Amino acid sequence: MAPIEYSAFLRRFVEKFDPDQSWLTSEGSTPPTRDALLSQWLALTGKTTHDFDREARILRNQIQAGLIYRLLSGLDTFHDTVRVTTELAESALAASLLHHQPILEQGFGAPSDPRFVVLGMGKLGGRELNLSSDIDIFCVFAKDGETVGPRIRDHGEFFTRLTQQMAKSLDQQTADGFVARVDQRLRPWGSAGQLAIPVVACEDYYEVHGREWERFALLKARPVAGDLALGDTLLRDLKPFMYRKYLDFGVFESIRDLKSKIEVEVRRSGKETNVKVGRGGIREIEFIVQSMQLLRGGQIPALQVTGFLPALDALIREQIVAQTDGDWLRHDYLWLRHVEHVIQAMDDQQTQALPADLGPLSAILGFAGAADFERCRVEVTDRVHEAFSEFLRVEDSNARAQRVTAPEVQSLLDGLRHDPTCERLEPIARGRLVTLLEQLGPELSDYPLVLTERMVQFVGTCSRRSAYLALLSENPNTRQRMLDVMHRSSWITERLIEMPALLDELLTVSADDAVLSRDAIGQELTMRLQRVDPDDAERLTEVLVQFARGMAFRVAICEVRGEIPLMRVSDQLTWIAEAVVTEVLHYAYDESVQKHGRPVMGELSDCLGLAVLGYGKLGGLEMSYGSDLDLVFVHQVETEQMTDGPNAIEGGVFVNRVVRRVIALLETTTRFGKLFEIDTRLRPSGRSGLMVVSIDALSKYLDESAWTWELQAFVRARPVAGDLPLCDALAGLRRHILMRPRARPKLLKDVVEMREKMRAHLASPEVEPLFDLKHDRGGIVDIEFMVQYQILAYAETHPELAAYTDNIRQLDGLASAGCVSNEDAEALKAAYVRYRALNHEAILAGRAGRVPPESVAHERMVVEQLWARWMTFS
Repeated sequence: MAPIEYSAFLRRFVEKFDPDQSWLTSEGSTPPTRDALLSQWLALTGKTTHDFDREARILRNQIQAGLIYRLLSGLDTFHDTVRVTTELAESALAASLLHHQPILEQGFGAPSDPRFVVLGMGKLGGRELNLSSDIDIFCVFAKDGETVGPRIRDHGEFFTRLTQQMAKSLDQQTADGFVARVDQRLRPWGSAGQLAIPVVACEDYYEVHGREWERFALLKARPVAGDLALGDTLLRDLKPFMYRKYLDFGVFESIRDLKSKIEVEVRRSGKETNVKVGRGGIREIEFIVQSMQLLRGGQIPALQVTGFLPALDALIREQIVAQTDGDWLRHDYLWLRHVEHVIQAMDDQQTQALPADLGPLSAILGFAGAADFERCRVEVTDRVHEAFSEFLRVEDSNARAQRVTAPEVQSLLDGLRHDPTCERLEPIARGRLVTLLEQLGPELSDYPLVLTERMVQFVGTCSRRSAYLALLSENPNTRQRMLDVMHRSSWITERLIEMPALLDELLTVSADDAVLSRDAIGQELTMRLQRVDPDDAERLTEVLVQFARGMAFRVAICEVRGEIPLMRVSDQLTWIAEAVVTEVLHYAYDESVQKHGRPVMGELSDCLGLAVLGYGKLGGLEMSYGSDLDLVFVHQVETEQMTDGPNAIEGGVFVNRVVRRVIALLETTTRFGKLFEIDTRLRPSGRSGLMVVSIDALSKYLDESAWTWELQAFVRARPVAGDLPLCDALAGLRRHILMRPRARPKLLKDVVEMREKMRAHLASPEVEPLFDLKHDRGGIVDIEFMVQYQILAYAETHPELAAYTDNIRQLDGLASAGCVSNEDAEALKAAYVRYRALNHEAILAGRAGRVPPESVAHERMVVEQLWARWMTFS
């Protein structure tokens, strides 16, 4: 019974709170289960607050007495102790919450949205509470609102009071003791912040203001009481803040900063032998494991766990930590934690300081005397400190061969260094900036000066996001990849300057990430928009722009690297545009329905009655970076019938407002740029025509009034958004129009004359030394006109020619039908793909689509010869 004699705390518990020593019975000699603990605590609810508080303390003391007895007697393992202490805290929080919420609701009424969650941080979140730990929490509610009364309070006030009362019942010291010391300083804004905040405020805080040390704090965050699903969703959304997609070498600098601050405090307060924060203590082992989680967790989801030991096991499984090293870390961690528990068992105090008299502690731990214990302690802490120091010995990127920086490069970098905005940066960010600029000087000197100009723009834009500066500074290979890509593409550089967060994509994207199905792209966008308030059109457009730019950026990176072929690139860019147009159409339609009700649509009452035809590059699945969208809007509503809402308008006015709203949203300029330029001039009668036409009017126009060039455009038309029945009807209309009989001589004459008009206005002048890939004779437009002529001429007898809208498959169809030879079709396809690849390359490099004529001499010759053979009329 020496352990019991050692613990004055335990004797006091026995005498005052558990004189029958129930914890010594057979039941008390084994650790209680989670269900048993929760049942005991929930049984306390429904009483007066005075009785609840008193009985909660008595119950806690009884459970604590059993914990200490089993710990000192060797009956419980470390895992038993931390499990029971954690579940004790969770049960107490759940009971206190369940006790106080009904009391507050009696006075103020229930919240309009009652979802509220307590997030456990630190050792509570990691399921590894000490014998006498504080419990770190912060509280979040679903959204702003009000209670239903009688005394109405906004949600912020209601849930703040609930948090206060819940915590007070646990941590207030009374004659009966306390239940748990509650620490809420890890919440957003720390002690200056509200005790309970809505989810959106929490997300905004970490996105805008989150600091590096808060990433460490969130590693162990876990919902422990209240609406656990709400907490799970919030933490899932915060994962991008915690875990970067790239190897986050800025973690090392954060650890050095944190550790140096701790060491200053340790020396100041004489805590050198403290088993937690002293040299070689628990904190250093935790830093090693948590840092590896933050460093690599973005790439390896298995590391995204909350507990220390599960994280260490994951690091070993993933072969990031060697098995032998991991075994030593586990052994030393468990030994130090056991010492910590025994120290805390002395008087129920949260302390990790060694007692002045080491004799009793050494005896409890099984040592012959204090000297033996001290030798073992020093051996463990030396081993831990050596491992920690080795972990922080990252290769110093400044220890490289000295290289010369070109004067003109140095001048541009100095201009950024001394820019007032950069000089006002916080010291850490300023230091990272200076270090990065010193590293970039020699590297940029190997490239044309234009790359330095681009890099200065980018670094200046993201200077306040110092994690990016640390990433580039700590990782030379990453920096080199970035310079290579930026050198090859001004388009990519411009996107990075607009949205520095795209750096994540630049460093981590693969072809598997960039090449998605049409459905997967649509689902990704829908998921992102689920969190946007339907009344916040500005936020909607920002999310749409971020999505479209981000997805196109992925594709561009892989195209520059040569990882995906041209046709896949065009498919991806086309499907991105389709997804955006679809979401904007539904948003604008729903917005109008809320104001005016639904229009009358006869049998199609469950549909929108609207569809969008994509022409040109969108219709032909040949989108490039920055392509306009050629759109024609078609409806199937009763234009003179009134909508069914309180503020009713005619159906024709309704669809016109929807379409104008769609165009406005697509062309809105945000801080991230705009989505697309929209061109609606291909609608019937062009600029003088209605903005949205009925399908019957479109059919009549195309049958009776359309010019030949409008029929050529219709060859590439394709429904891209809207009601499926209406889209099917439009596809059927396209087949009908293309398959109409036509006089081929007149058709040929019209096509050639239109091409000559275009050349006169758009082709390069004779003195121009470069070849315009699109407009010059023998270029892209010549190929498109030849294909369009063939489709319009032969679809009557070969209906299969109306199946596709893209030039490549149309040429395949013409060859299969025998309208052109396989040799000619293949020659045109090769030239077309070559031209488009060069045009993509020019767009990404920031050049006009012009190339030296000799670089495409063969392709130009092929196209001109086939034009002469196919498109000559007498």
